[in-house]
Amino acid sequence: MLTERQLDALTAVFREGAQEASLSWSRWVGRPAEIVVQRVQQLDMSDAVAILGASEEPIAACIMAVDGRLRGGLLLTCDDASGWALSDLLLELPPGSCSTWGETERSAVLETTNIVGCAYLNSLSRLLTRLGGPPELMPSPPQFTRDYASAVLQSAYLNQVMSSDTIFLTDTRFHLDGAPANWNLLFVPDADSLPILGRMLT
Repeated sequence: MLTERQLDALTAVFREGAQEASLSWSRWVGRPAEIVVQRVQQLDMSDAVAILGASEEPIAACIMAVDGRLRGGLLLTCDDASGWALSDLLLELPPGSCSTWGETERSAVLETTNIVGCAYLNSLSRLLTRLGGPPELMPSPPQFTRDYASAVLQSAYLNQVMSSDTIFLTDTRFHLDGAPANWNLLFVPDADSLPILGRMLT
């Protein structure tokens, strides 16, 4: 578990990543886009599930595995309406036109995950570089899933063969073309990476 001071340091790293992600996301969608990190919360799985959504409502999620000095996964989740609204914007369709998770809709959130996830990993890599360690953090192509929040998180754990139950959820505000979007970003380190992350942030 990280201390409050270490969480503050991680929040600063993620805020740096959010600035880069905002610029990249805005260029991709061709509209004003902003991602603002308020703070990073340290949660166990049950608390993360409660925040992500009611158990009777499935969520969409893109899971990006991370390898290198830090191992684990980045998850970008959203409700159906937020994912479909992104597709409407990209296709220049009237709001509410997209209402199913077809190939176009999945591609929209997968590319968003690529943009946002890589920006955050770049920020973590810069921290590794400043500390004089090997900076390589290698993301995998994200995978799309739609399921209940508990199943999504379980999938992330199983994919990474994790034995730690620590999840970092960014208290983040996503705004796309001036309208709020219900997205969440999670970083799930494996058990071996958590102490390394703590030393990086000390």
